Amino acid sequence: MIKLMQGDCLEVMQKLEIESVDAIITDPPYGISFMNKKWDYDVPSVQIWEECLRALKPGGYLLAFGGTRTQHRIA
Repeated sequence: MIKLMQGDCLEVMQKLEIESVDAIITDPPYGISFMNKKWDYDVPSVQIWEECLRALKPGGYLLAFGGTRTQHRIA
């Protein structure tokens, strides 16, 4: 079953049960201020990645895209 949830990712993930997600696929902000847009000013916080880990089932996976200049920030 696929369930699509909309909202602030941190707020939505905090509502998820522990180890309830099979996979997370995301293209987070790269932190390069693309076209001077505020949403791309920084990369996701450590708290967001911790929530991803909390929500993932054992053996689940996270695929996060990153920019070539800032890939070290999501490593």
